[in-house]
Amino acid sequence: MGNRLDLFEDLQNLEGELLRSFSVNLSVTSSFGSLCALFLGTRYPVVYVVSQEVERKRVVEELRTWRKFFGRDEPVLEVNLALPFSGVTLQKDLRESPRGVLVVAVGDLRQDVEELEYFLSHSFFLERGAHVDREKLLDLLFFLGYERVETVRERGQVAPRGEVLDLFPPHLEEPVRTYWWGNVLERMRLFDPETQRTRTDIESLFLPPRSGEFRKIELRKVLGRWAKVVFWESVLLEGVLFPVPYTVFLGLGEGKRFPLSVERAPAFLGDLAALFRFVQDQPLTQVVFFLPEGKRALLEEMLQGEGIKQQVTLVEGFLRKGFLTGRPRQVFLGEEDIFGYEFVRGKERRRVSPQELLKTLSPGDYVVHEEEGIGVFQGLREMVVGGVRRVYLEIAYAGGDRLYVPVENAHLVEKYVGLGEAKPEVHRLGRDDWKRAKERVRRAVEKVARELLELYARRHIERGHAFSPDTSWQRELELSFPFLETPDQKRAIEEVKRDMESPRPMDRLVCGDVGYGKTEVAVRAAFKAVMDGKQVALLAPTTLLSEQHYLTFCERMKHFPVRIAVLNRFRTPQEQREIIEKTARGEIDILIGTHRILQKDVQFKDLGLLIIDEEQRFGVMHKEHLKKLRANVDVLTLTATPIPRTLYLSLLGIRDISVIETPPEGRKPVYTLVLPRNLKTIEEAIRRELARGGQVFYVCPRIRDLFRVEQELRALFPDLPLAVAHGRLRGRELERIMEGFYRGDIPLLLATTIVEIGIDVPRANTLIVDFAPFFGLAQLYQLRGRVGRFDREAYAYFLYPRHLTNEARERLEALLEFGGTGSGLKLALRDLEIRGAGNILGTEQHGFIQEVGFSLYMKLLEEEIARQRGEEVPSGPEPVIRLREEAFIPSSYIENESERLRFYQRLFAARTERERQELQEELEDRFGKMPEEVRRLFEITRIRSCAKITQVTTLEERGDGVYLAAPLEMLVRFQEEGKALGIEGKLVTDHAQVLLRLPRVPVETLGMLFAKVANHGGAKDRR
Repeated sequence: MGNRLDLFEDLQNLEGELLRSFSVNLSVTSSFGSLCALFLGTRYPVVYVVSQEVERKRVVEELRTWRKFFGRDEPVLEVNLALPFSGVTLQKDLRESPRGVLVVAVGDLRQDVEELEYFLSHSFFLERGAHVDREKLLDLLFFLGYERVETVRERGQVAPRGEVLDLFPPHLEEPVRTYWWGNVLERMRLFDPETQRTRTDIESLFLPPRSGEFRKIELRKVLGRWAKVVFWESVLLEGVLFPVPYTVFLGLGEGKRFPLSVERAPAFLGDLAALFRFVQDQPLTQVVFFLPEGKRALLEEMLQGEGIKQQVTLVEGFLRKGFLTGRPRQVFLGEEDIFGYEFVRGKERRRVSPQELLKTLSPGDYVVHEEEGIGVFQGLREMVVGGVRRVYLEIAYAGGDRLYVPVENAHLVEKYVGLGEAKPEVHRLGRDDWKRAKERVRRAVEKVARELLELYARRHIERGHAFSPDTSWQRELELSFPFLETPDQKRAIEEVKRDMESPRPMDRLVCGDVGYGKTEVAVRAAFKAVMDGKQVALLAPTTLLSEQHYLTFCERMKHFPVRIAVLNRFRTPQEQREIIEKTARGEIDILIGTHRILQKDVQFKDLGLLIIDEEQRFGVMHKEHLKKLRANVDVLTLTATPIPRTLYLSLLGIRDISVIETPPEGRKPVYTLVLPRNLKTIEEAIRRELARGGQVFYVCPRIRDLFRVEQELRALFPDLPLAVAHGRLRGRELERIMEGFYRGDIPLLLATTIVEIGIDVPRANTLIVDFAPFFGLAQLYQLRGRVGRFDREAYAYFLYPRHLTNEARERLEALLEFGGTGSGLKLALRDLEIRGAGNILGTEQHGFIQEVGFSLYMKLLEEEIARQRGEEVPSGPEPVIRLREEAFIPSSYIENESERLRFYQRLFAARTERERQELQEELEDRFGKMPEEVRRLFEITRIRSCAKITQVTTLEERGDGVYLAAPLEMLVRFQEEGKALGIEGKLVTDHAQVLLRLPRVPVETLGMLFAKVANHGGAKDRR
C-alpha cells in the first residue's frame, strides 16, 4: 500500500496545503481527485462536494474502489438528505469516527438538518444485551408515531411477534429484526423488506420519531464543525454555485487552486485494438483496468490472446475518468475510458416460484380435495381430539357436510382455478360423483399427453445445426454491452448458447419483465448464428416493435460486418422487394419484421435461428406459418407475460424456459393509480407531467374512442400540440408521428394499443389508460411498461367507468397488488386465475378442467406424460400418519392466519430435506425460536417423506404402541434397524394383515428410525 501511495508525491504537498487553508479546489476532473480525498481522510473527515445526486453515487463507488485497491480502512459516507433524518445519521457517524470521506451534492449544502443533541433527546436508543421492558418499548414506539402491522415493509412500521420485534426506523434504508429473551435484547439484524430474510447483525440502534418538528442546523455548519472540504473543480466550472448566495459558503473558506502533476488518460471508446496498441507501445511501469466483475473474465481472455495479459492488472471496481501519472509512468483506466460508457449494475432479487403464487388461499375460496372433491374453504380450526390439540383445514361441502383435514394432510387440498367466473359444482361427501369425474379426466388427459409428446418428440428426434463455440468477435460484442448482466440474464444467455451448440433444435422460452434485458439475449443468439454463416429471422407483432428491434440490433452490431434489414409497412414496395431478393440470395444476415416475413414470397437461403417476440400476439394463421418455419431451426421465444399454455407446458418440462427476474439498477416501480374516470383527474395528471418537462401517453381501447377523447383534450389544452396514432394510419404518417413524439416535438400522444410494446421514450413518464376494463391484464401490464424505463419517477393512471364487472375489478386490483418491477410472471398467473384456463389445452378440454380444477387437471396430465414416457409415477394413496402428537403452528407464533396457512402449504410441498431446512431457517429468522409444536410438525413431515420411500402406508398410534403397515420385507428392516436404536419392535397380525408394533417413543426417535431405514434399506431415496 505504502509503495503505491509514495508514487504520488504531490499528495504530501496537498496535505500540507490543506492544513494551512480551509478548502482546496482540485484542478483535475479525473478520478485522481477522489484518491486525494481518500488519502487526506486518514487523519480527519474530508467532504467531497459534487455537482448532483447521480455524481455523488459514482464518487462513492469510486472511493470504495480506491479504498479496496490500496487496502485502506477510511470510512466512505454518502450524504443523502433525501432519506429521513439522514443529517442526524451523518452527525452521529462523524462524532463516533471523525475521519474518512463524506460525499455530498452541492445543492445539499444549503439544506437544514436536525440538530443531533436535540434529536437524540427525543429518540430512544437500543443496544444488544440491554434490559428493556418490551411492553413499554411498544407503547413508546406508538407514542413516537409508529404503526403496528402484521408484516413490516415501509418506514415507520412495527410488528411484534412473540420473541421477535420487527421495526423500520424512518432514517434507515432497511428494517431491523430484534430477537428477545424475556426483556433482554439478544440480537439485532437488518432484513430485506421484500423477502423478509435477515442480512447482517448490528450492535446498536436509535429509534427516532416517525415524524415531527425538530430544531435545525445548516449542513455547512455541521461540516465546518468537523471537516475540511475538498471541492471538485467541475462543480465550480459548471456554475452550479453561482446561483447560490456566495456568503453561504464563506464558512467553508474560499479555497485555493493547487495543481497536481497528473494528466487525463486517453479515451478508447470501444476501440479495443487501439487500447491494446497503447499498452504495447507506451513506456508504462503499471497498467490498471478497473472493471465490474462480470466483464473482467472476457477482457482477460482477450488480453491473453494479444500476449499482453502480464502487463495489465485487472481490478474489480469502478473509476469515473482514468489518468496518467508522471513519476513513474502509470495509467489507471475505468470502463468509460475503455468502452465509452459505464456499465449499469443490477441487483439480485428473490425468485418466487409460479407454483407458490397459485397456492394463496383465503376463507371462501373454492378448493379441491384430491380424494373428496370440490368444497369451500372455511379457514383453519384448532380442536382437541382424543386429548390431543391439533389444527385442521375446515372445508364445507354440499348438504351441510363438513370435512376437517389435519394440517399434515394439507397437500391434498389445492385452490380451485377453473374457467372464467363460472362457479364449480360443490360435491357431497361419500358419493361416487367425484371418482367418476376424475376417471373421465384421466381418460381425456391420455389423449392430450400423447399429442403433446408426439409434437415435442419430433423436435428431439430431428437434427439441426450445432453452432460453434463463441468466437473472439462474440466476446467483443458481449464486452460492448453497456449494462452489467444480471445473474438471471447471464444464466439465460448461457442456456441459450448451450442449446444452440447442441445438435438438437433449440426451442427455448425466455420470460423476462418489461425492460429486463430479453432483447440482449436475442442479440447475442443472433450474432452467434451469423458467426456460423446462418441467417436469422426476428418476428415482432407490431411495426413499431420491429423498428425498435432494428435500431437496437444496428446499434449493438455497428462495429461488425453484419447485414441487418427490417421488413414492415414503413418500407416502400420497392424497398421491400430489394430486401426480399437480398434475403433469398443470402445477402441479409438478420431480417427483422412483422408477420410480413411469414408470407410466401420471403425465402431464406440458410435460416438457422428464428426469434419470436411475444408469440401470443400472433393469430392462428400466423402460428401455422411459424410451425413450418420452425421445423428444424433453432427457435427462441421472448415474452414478458407468457400465455398460460406456454408457461405451464414449460413448467412441465416439455419446453425449456429461462426466467429473468432481476431488475436493472435504479429501476423504480411505476406509481399506479386505479381511479374512476373524470376530466379533472386527466387534466391534473397531464399538467403535472408537462410541468416537469415530460411527455404523456394517452391510450384508448378502440379507434372510435380516440376522436371523442381528442375533442376533450383539445378543450382542456387548446394550445398544446398533440397527435393521434392508430393502426389504420398510412405507414409514413405513423412513422412521422412516432418520430416526432420520440424527439419531444409532441408532448401528448393519443393512441390505441399500437404503442403497447416497442416504444421507449425517455421523457414520457406518465401513462393514462382510458376505459381500462376493456383491456386484458397482460395488455394493461405491457402498457404500464411504456413508462418508468429510465431514471425518472413514473405514473400510470388506469381509469374506469362507474360500473365494473367482478372480473374487470379483479384485473385492476391485480395491477395494484403487483405494482412493483418484475411482476410480469406473477401477473400471467393471476390472469390465469381470473380469466380461467380456457385457452390452455384447446376448447375440447374446457369441461374437464372445469370438473376438477386447473391444478388437479395439470397434476393428472403431468403424471400421464410421465407414464407415457416410461418414467416412475407415484402410485397409491399418500401415507396415512396418525400420531397423538400436538404438531401444528400456534397462532401465538404466527398470528396471521393466511401466513400460517402459507407456511403449512410450503412445508408439505417441500420435497427435499434441504427445502425443509431452508424453511425452518426462514421461520426462526422471521418469527424467532420454533416452539415444540412446530418442531414436531417438521419431524412428522420428515417421517412422511421417509414413509413414501420405505413404502409405509400407515403409521398409527394406538393404546399399546405405534403400528406400521408396509410390505413384510420393509417391516423386518424396520424391526432390525430399531434394535440398534433400542426400539424393540414386534410383528403382529391385525385382520389378516401383518403389522409392526413399536413401543411409544418420542417423535424425534421415530424420525431417526425412519431416516435410517430410508437411507440404508428403502427404495431409491428421492429426497
